[in-house]
Amino acid sequence: LRYIIMHVCSLIGGVVVASEYFETGRATTKGDVYSYGVVLLELLTGKRPTDESFLENGTRLVTWVKETMEEKREEHAVDGALASFPAEEVKFVFTVAEKCLESDPRDRPTMVQVAKMLEQAKLA
Repeated sequence: LRYIIMHVCSLIGGVVVASEYFETGRATTKGDVYSYGVVLLELLTGKRPTDESFLENGTRLVTWVKETMEEKREEHAVDGALASFPAEEVKFVFTVAEKCLESDPRDRPTMVQVAKMLEQAKLA
């Protein structure tokens, strides 16, 4: 988990925005939370939102991971580079990402809440 948290900033390569931005044209802190959730998925899966495999299959990173989580098959989405990390920690970060990616911005946590969730996991 510490590795995942420490490398977030160095792995951000593109701009990701929440869908409500396209509806309102306004950037919000809840949109930032959504973007952070996408970054967590990139770290967990080793895939970018623009990965060719998603484009070929007509899906997106977020949709693919959500479907995988609904089927309780998160382990199939995990980047092989994280194989040595405890499965429970990786699954917990998937859960945090899922909360960040709620469709309704009002249902997303704040970044303070996200930081607390990740900090609590680090202490456990």
